Amino acid sequence: MKRISLLVAMALAIAVLVVPPSSAATYSLLDGPSGGGLSSDNVEWIRHVPLAQDGVGGRLIDGWFYANDQNKIMIFDIKNPEDPQMVGFLPMPQEVYLSREDLDGNGELLVVPNDITGSLYIVSTEDKTNPQIIAELPNATSHTSSCILDCAYVYNSNGSIIDLRDPSAPKLLKEKWGEGLPATSAHDVEEVAPGRVLTASQPVMLLDVRKDPLHPKVLAVGEQPKDGRFIHTPRWPGNGKDKFLLLAGETNIHPQCNDGAAAFMTWDATKWKKNHTFTMIDEYRVSNGTYIDGSPPADLSCSTHWHEAHPSFHNGGLVASAYFEHGIRFLDVSDKGKITEVGYFLPFGGSTSAVYWINDEIAYSLDYNRGLDVLRWTGKL
Repeated sequence: MKRISLLVAMALAIAVLVVPPSSAATYSLLDGPSGGGLSSDNVEWIRHVPLAQDGVGGRLIDGWFYANDQNKIMIFDIKNPEDPQMVGFLPMPQEVYLSREDLDGNGELLVVPNDITGSLYIVSTEDKTNPQIIAELPNATSHTSSCILDCAYVYNSNGSIIDLRDPSAPKLLKEKWGEGLPATSAHDVEEVAPGRVLTASQPVMLLDVRKDPLHPKVLAVGEQPKDGRFIHTPRWPGNGKDKFLLLAGETNIHPQCNDGAAAFMTWDATKWKKNHTFTMIDEYRVSNGTYIDGSPPADLSCSTHWHEAHPSFHNGGLVASAYFEHGIRFLDVSDKGKITEVGYFLPFGGSTSAVYWINDEIAYSLDYNRGLDVLRWTGKL
């Protein structure tokens, strides 16, 4: 991985040297002592915040930004979002690469799975300057773990349920949230509204867990495309009231983008109360290029990863999506659900995992190789 990233960085440097003057209108070279990259004219790179390596996942909760990598949790004061300041730091048991992607919590707790120890760790974040592990639940790990009902319960992506009503004494329940349902596990689950859970599964499901978290009720199912694609990221803007689901797939070790690499997708969410189904509208895939046009000639995955809708998104609007070696892609979703790329940030030597909107202008990019990059969107909304 490091060797490939070095080769990418060298290729980028060579590409910069051969950029023709006429291309200045389509991208800008962003330089700095510790980071930067290529971007469209409507994206400004502000600064780089090194996190050692492997900036995997994060979450904006109540005005604080939480992030993690392979061996620590970090809490950032973002009163000045252009200059995040780390105020809290917690060493964690070592994790494997590409793990703990979707950090989750409620402002007082974080739920942190660990594939090496096999445990789920409950971290108190009441004191932002001094986060502490308050419980370890053995045999309760999962690729992603998500808070449900204000962290009263945890839904693991592997299907297990954890009772967290007493955070200091969590309990692994034998019941499975997917027991008897069309899908019994998922890559991720997301509570899109209180007690309503959207699953990144085959098929996609909307679950109602308000009355009985141990036995969720299926409200709607996504009509899966016939190619059986893997669903990675489930998002539903507007607390589950928007007319679009924003879903993403993933294809690993897929260096070329023109042969079925994973897509970012819009799905129709206007009819689910009537016919209990979601249907795909449009999809977007990155393409191979020459760096100077904003697209590398190869990518380890050619795949979307984690994405987030802009705070102003309402039945269409701006979405930022992470694409590994393709960096961050800024996508416009029309009021019909059609997707158009409208901007990008391609970091030097990067492999981008996730992106988070901090406010209407500022987005944080978390990168497996680089750590955290602070970006400003200057384009239209």
